Amino acid sequence: MNDTAQWDQMLAAMRDMAELLAKYRDALLNQGFDRQEVMRLVIEYQKTSLGK
Repeated sequence: MNDTAQWDQMLAAMRDMAELLAKYRDALLNQGFDRQEVMRLVIEYQKTSLGK
């Protein structure tokens, strides 16, 4: 696979992850969590998803 295709795949994965995290954030806000707690939960979810 060439470098351009690899970059395209990586950018697509990042876009998909950003959309997922935004939906998670919005769902938490709609459930009444405060913004600070929402950001902490979103960051922890992202760390878990990335295996960190």
